[in-house]
Amino acid sequence: MSVSPVLHKNKKPTLAVLRELQLRKNTFHKRKEGYATAKKDDPCTFFFDYCKPEGIWMMKKNIKTSELRYRRLFEAAQDGILLLDAETGMITDVNPFLIKLLGYSREEFVKRKLWEVGAFKDIEASQKAFEALQKNEYVRYEDLPLRAKDGRLVQVEFVSNVYLVEGEKVIQCNIRDITERQQAQDALRKSEALLRELSVRDHLTGLFNRRYMEETLERELLRASRKQLSLGVIMIDLDNFKRVNDVHGHAAGDDVLRELGALLLGHFRGEDVACRYGGDEFVIVLPDVSKIVTQARAERLCEYTRHVNVQFEGHIIVPVALSVGIATFPENGSTSAEILKAADVALYRAKQAGRGRVVLAENWSPGDGCSALDYGVSVNSVFEKDS
Repeated sequence: MSVSPVLHKNKKPTLAVLRELQLRKNTFHKRKEGYATAKKDDPCTFFFDYCKPEGIWMMKKNIKTSELRYRRLFEAAQDGILLLDAETGMITDVNPFLIKLLGYSREEFVKRKLWEVGAFKDIEASQKAFEALQKNEYVRYEDLPLRAKDGRLVQVEFVSNVYLVEGEKVIQCNIRDITERQQAQDALRKSEALLRELSVRDHLTGLFNRRYMEETLERELLRASRKQLSLGVIMIDLDNFKRVNDVHGHAAGDDVLRELGALLLGHFRGEDVACRYGGDEFVIVLPDVSKIVTQARAERLCEYTRHVNVQFEGHIIVPVALSVGIATFPENGSTSAEILKAADVALYRAKQAGRGRVVLAENWSPGDGCSALDYGVSVNSVFEKDS
């Protein structure tokens, strides 16, 4: 009997081929083949498993069939696949899908390390990821940008695992192209952002709607109270707007509202919140602004609108005139309801006094005009559009 051991790379006997020669009459020898596995606690002791010739043939056929099946799956996979030597990090195989996806030839992949291939050069964590794989750790990147050979940026999902193949560690990297999925998600996010924007905007004027203004006012009042800041609220009503609708029609009235909406959007700061409060009423919330500056901005707005002429079907509509009420925090209240009520009362007094003027809450008296210039404030310096 003779045993031909097959040694693993670590020099431990794990498999052996057994050949037993049996003496027959006429000195004819017959050979039996089988496999032997070393005993764990005694590497010199083997367990033999005799195989009939047809069994060995079937085993080899099954192995070949399995290898062929794997190769077909590997070649036909609609995900990129890389195989790496776990000890050296060298790429040992790459499938056609990844070659087509990134535009590198097979020769540019094979026998090179992962981070030496152009597509992976920008990944700073490549070597750390490989070291993690050597420790049998699972590596996954859900959204990894790879640069293709032609310069395209390809978004991929990158997953790596370590497998044992015939006792040797092999790293398999699965690379899935998620560019289209990413584009779809980006489009969805943009759509959701647009819907959110539309939900807080007035469709006619493009200004914020009443609900958003009230939520913002509540939030800004809390911040102003906490940080001991001031806050201004300007409430506006279009004078003689009913006459515009009666004489020129509601379409003309809509044009006037749109014109005023564009004017408000263009003349207030980015942090200010201009909204259509309802009908022909508008509210502007001015965070971190004093009563004097709030009044100056309101006066400047009234002066500017006197020179605005809205045309409708070739006819000039009467110049836009505004009545304005002003309330401020903390002088006129501590809650949004109190501030808005104070501004509304001031607006009513402005209309009662003859329209086309600005009135401060609780400080108004007939004939005083309440001009911000009386306080020595430069209107042009405090009412500037953000650059």
